[in-house]
Amino acid sequence: NTLVSLPTGLGKTLIAAVVMYNYYRWFPSGKIVFCAPTRPLVTQQIEACHNIMGIPAADTAEISGKNAPASRVALWKNRRVFFCTPQTLAKDIKEQRCNAKSIVCVVMDEAHRATGNHANVVLVNLIDEAGAKFRLVGLSATPGSGIKEIQNVVTTLRISQIEV
Repeated sequence: NTLVSLPTGLGKTLIAAVVMYNYYRWFPSGKIVFCAPTRPLVTQQIEACHNIMGIPAADTAEISGKNAPASRVALWKNRRVFFCTPQTLAKDIKEQRCNAKSIVCVVMDEAHRATGNHANVVLVNLIDEAGAKFRLVGLSATPGSGIKEIQNVVTTLRISQIEV
């Protein structure tokens, strides 16, 4: 698992899109998820990832509260690449709409928020508890203001490598 810390505009989304595309190719039945903290950021990342790597739209889905629960079950079953907030994914795992064990890659935008009881923390724990064999790429322009804060994020997200 890797934490990528770069200033805004220097390529975090490019890195995420390339990693997601590689996991899309390497794991034909695995689920790849990009989590961003707000719906506008989710939408922004969908557009950026489509423009950069061209993962087929037929294999991708934006999951949010706007989707009815039954349609979300169908999306989780039939699509491979998902864009959502961590709260939405955690809820879908808890309510058994998403089989967390099928997740092979999580990209977490604004990864520095993974402290305390934040949805990022809950999400990583749920996926881990499900027994998923997954990799996580955390993205943050500001991973923390001190060593303890950064170490907390690194530990919580099970980060083994930091790229600055």
